[in-house]
Amino acid sequence: MDKKNTWKSILTFSLPVTLIGIFDLLLIWIDLFWIYFMVGEADALAAVRVSASVVILIEAVLVAVVSSLLIYLSQNLGAGKLDEVKRGIRGAFSFTIYGGIVITCLGVLFLPLLVKLFGVNAATSEFVKNYLGVYLLGYVFMSLNNLLLLLPRYFRKIKIIYKALALTAIINIIVTPLSMLLFNNLGLPILSGAAMGTIIANLCCAIFVFWHIFLKDYLEINMKKSDLSWRLDYKLLLENKGYISSQVFTGLTFNLSMFLYILILSYYPSDAFNVFAVGTYIFAFFGVLAQNFTSSLIPMVSKHVGAKEYDEIRDLVKKMATVLLSFGSLVALLVMSSHSIFASLLAAEPHLVPLFSEFIMFYSIPWALNIVATVFIFVVAGSGDAKGSMTLTIVNMYVIVIVSMFTLPHLFENVTTGVFFTLGFIQVLTFFFSWFYYLLGRWEKASLVRNEEQQPAEA
Repeated sequence: MDKKNTWKSILTFSLPVTLIGIFDLLLIWIDLFWIYFMVGEADALAAVRVSASVVILIEAVLVAVVSSLLIYLSQNLGAGKLDEVKRGIRGAFSFTIYGGIVITCLGVLFLPLLVKLFGVNAATSEFVKNYLGVYLLGYVFMSLNNLLLLLPRYFRKIKIIYKALALTAIINIIVTPLSMLLFNNLGLPILSGAAMGTIIANLCCAIFVFWHIFLKDYLEINMKKSDLSWRLDYKLLLENKGYISSQVFTGLTFNLSMFLYILILSYYPSDAFNVFAVGTYIFAFFGVLAQNFTSSLIPMVSKHVGAKEYDEIRDLVKKMATVLLSFGSLVALLVMSSHSIFASLLAAEPHLVPLFSEFIMFYSIPWALNIVATVFIFVVAGSGDAKGSMTLTIVNMYVIVIVSMFTLPHLFENVTTGVFFTLGFIQVLTFFFSWFYYLLGRWEKASLVRNEEQQPAEA
């Protein structure tokens, strides 16, 4: 790709991927809307956030391995090695199936213990059990659907994703309230019904995308259903064990840190936790747009790395960082100028309104910097820089987050205010460290593509 075509690449791929974020967010809002409408308690909304933290923790290994295999296939796609691309898809598919089953078993087994770890009140804990208990039973469909929705992005074929997410949204809008009413009429927890609606919508989406990719050859790589295998490709995993191991380590530490992040906050005043759990949704719409826009870097970077086009990567980074900084600054100013409106809309209880306003004022500008940091993080991930991914995760998610959350809030007379300040401060430090690591240029030396002489001998 010539440097002059960088903007064209962003407009034809990154921008459409960004629009996918609207559908992603819509699916989250559907559950939140029906829970807010049919339950109407702040504890119920907070329970959804806690549930997400638990899922993030227990799915760490699955997500890390699958992400590694997707980057592997993308770099080989850039290198023109189609057989290795198909092999990567087979490996990701089989690992997703078995990994999803294992996560369901582990989640159901350890759910009571995981819920007890949080310092939330009894009402929130009960809502978490009700929602997450059912969600985990259908997790294998969620994980498979996530994989199938990711694959077209690595081939820059995203129209099918629009259709699939639109179908999912329609099904979720209709099925979720009906499922909640059914569960309630049967004397079952109403939040369990919300989780069931999400499972059904994801299952329908997975079937739809699977049909297009493997029966209609949507990716145009002549890969059919018969090319898939239920057997794990241990050889593929071993060949890439160095990078996969680093991603598993990174995923585990990252997800554990996110889990600890929520866990630590749950032991601060309940008002601070509830405002954070719900208040971050103020930025969710804009954040998902920014993250989806930036996440397009992973398939683009990995493909450029496979073709050894490093100047193109640097040019992409400059333009994407500029766009995100402008976008984030505009959003921050908009949210801050309308903080009273947002606070009134999101506060389920009147006494929380001023706390929401305070949270917005502390969090908005640092949030704008943090979305720019994702540019540098995704470049490192897409390059296959194992050590870099681990370094960014350890520093950003442990050294910065955990240390700050344990210490800074207690320096304030009002601990709740201290929590809000700390949340913003963490975003600023994350930006500066991620930018610093990108400038070091270590990611340029990483690649998962094997030269012919590096290919393992056939058994």
